[in-house]
Amino acid sequence: MGKYLDLKVREAGPNASGPSLEVRVSAEGMEEGAVLAVCNSVEDLSRLVDSLKREADRLVEKAAAALRELETQAKGEEDVTPEEVWRHMEAAPSDEEMFRYFNSLSEQKRREAAEYILTHVSMFKGRGPVFAEHYNIVEHTLDEEKML
Repeated sequence: MGKYLDLKVREAGPNASGPSLEVRVSAEGMEEGAVLAVCNSVEDLSRLVDSLKREADRLVEKAAAALRELETQAKGEEDVTPEEVWRHMEAAPSDEEMFRYFNSLSEQKRREAAEYILTHVSMFKGRGPVFAEHYNIVEHTLDEEKML
């Protein structure tokens, strides 16, 4: 793997109060990357890096969910029991990934899984209360907007 991020320090221009820190991103084979962000302080740069780390972590979670989803589809959604759906949801590394998995199922499979979860799973511990709080009974999905 190559180097994807770089930093270029620019001296203060005539209208700037101080030097700026250009964060550059490049693809393989690029000499000089495109400016991703300009920071005016190390604190700004630190916040940007924290944000990029979170985004990278979400990317890994998204990839893992996509691969599990393909695995489930390969197994055949019809063969997956509501109990297996719930076990898969409980094993998800984040609530967001759990939501993505559940919402990727067919409506019929979501209905079956929801009925199982709401009638057989404890609503006082683990992911049961999260499911109950975010389940949209009209669309049979988990609403991520409620998480914000």
